Amino acid sequence: MQIEGKEFVKYPGLLDLGHQKGISSIEVDIVKMPTKDNGNFAVCRATVMSKMGETFIDIGDANPNNCSSKVVRHLLRLASTRAIARALRSFTNIGMTAVEELADFNEAIPEGGQHENPNQKIKPTKKPAAKAPKKAPAASAKPKAKPAPVATTMETQTEKEPADQNAGKGNTGPRMSEAQKRAIYNLSRRRGISVEQLEQMVSDAYGCGIETLTASDASAFIRQLQQAA
Repeated sequence: MQIEGKEFVKYPGLLDLGHQKGISSIEVDIVKMPTKDNGNFAVCRATVMSKMGETFIDIGDANPNNCSSKVVRHLLRLASTRAIARALRSFTNIGMTAVEELADFNEAIPEGGQHENPNQKIKPTKKPAAKAPKKAPAASAKPKAKPAPVATTMETQTEKEPADQNAGKGNTGPRMSEAQKRAIYNLSRRRGISVEQLEQMVSDAYGCGIETLTASDASAFIRQLQQAA
């Protein structure tokens, strides 16, 4: 689904895709129980195992500050769902954030944007006292330069990055996620590909190093490694 122009994946879709790829088991361990002493902070660890023996582990947390008021009484279940969603994202090679990981839809605003606080009241600004009119400037006076436009709060992370961040690397677009990076190294180790060989494969195919792969190129490279004998 799309929120504020950004795409997110849903937990039911992740679970369905995981079963299509072959899930052997899903286990959830409680790392931290929510109590009054720890601020009702719940943490769970999920382990997804594929039928090929691959293991994907991730954690999820929930507390009254990072979830909707409608589910604040179900923190442990929410932490479990978030942990499974994150582990499934690594298993299915999905770089998008799951909707269930968001505290609310306001978190979908691109990084760098400011979240509105619905409880915050905007105080009207006082009008300055009227001042005596200034004398008209002389004909030879130069008009003052207009101030540069201020960036809006909806400016995305990509627009704020320097234009030459990927210069000379032959790739554009958002960088690959940590989950994609782990998937690449895990697959290469299982297929006996050394780090040097892996770097050479990426350089030949995409003209850059592993660390500078884009999310789309990383997805294509992971599929190539999965299909390799």
